[in-house]
Amino acid sequence: MGPGEHRPHDHEYWTRPWSTSLFAGDLFEAIPFGDQPTAIYTGEHEPIAGKHFIGEVGFGFGLLITPTCDMTEQRGDGSAHPYRVLVPVLLRVVAEQTGSVGENVKLLRSRDSIHPYMYLPPLDGVIEEDSVACLFRPSLISDDRLANPPRRLAQLQPLARRYLKVKLAAHWGRVAVDQAELPLHERDEEAARAAEWPPSRYDDASASRVTKAE
Repeated sequence: MGPGEHRPHDHEYWTRPWSTSLFAGDLFEAIPFGDQPTAIYTGEHEPIAGKHFIGEVGFGFGLLITPTCDMTEQRGDGSAHPYRVLVPVLLRVVAEQTGSVGENVKLLRSRDSIHPYMYLPPLDGVIEEDSVACLFRPSLISDDRLANPPRRLAQLQPLARRYLKVKLAAHWGRVAVDQAELPLHERDEEAARAAEWPPSRYDDASASRVTKAE
């Protein structure tokens, strides 16, 4: 069993930005992760044992993991608070410097069964190789930093966004959640759909548009 059984199919992950607000699973560029504790990886050594990549990540792609409902003001329009939690997204070949990733590439692609990571398929025109979101390396970023300048590149489709919740529960809560028990869409999700481009202040009007994978 592989994609479709344990994780979404590759074409069910990415879509172009469409919402006026932020959703968990949104992908951003140029996110600063330089304040995280790291170790130096060199090509002269064997992959470091264990599951966790602790190499340096300066500025890079980041996946938003703050719950969607927690970012939205429940009693009106706008943001509930300015704090956003993102995790680094690394090319899989970089994460392979960690022993368990390098030794279990097939399991990562088929079952996405390495808890500290979430497998992500290529994003055409942006990330040309498969990658992983490092769920164990969160950083706190301000909402304004995501918008000035606009940094959002893509959003997860509903199946993948729901799957992100499963992965976060498995890693941080050490609980197994059945995807079928979770709603596919967020409350009032359609109300956040923009009628024009760019859909939000987080999106660059002049940027090339990511298209939904087919």
